[in-house]
Amino acid sequence: MFGRKTAQKLDNAAAALHTAGKKVGGKTGGRVGDAIANTVIAPIRSQIDESCTNCSRGKCKKH
Repeated sequence: MFGRKTAQKLDNAAAALHTAGKKVGGKTGGRVGDAIANTVIAPIRSQIDESCTNCSRGKCKKH
């Protein structure tokens, strides 16, 4: 249903949430950003059969 481009956009959105949370609240803010991404983005992302697109580009902050 969704493809590589959608996966890349979702991965970028999750990374942006982590980065924004980290800027605002430090390490704890990063965890809050991750929690929000897991709640909102993960259900959609789990339907896509692509690996982490940020890992393949060397920009992943989570894996």
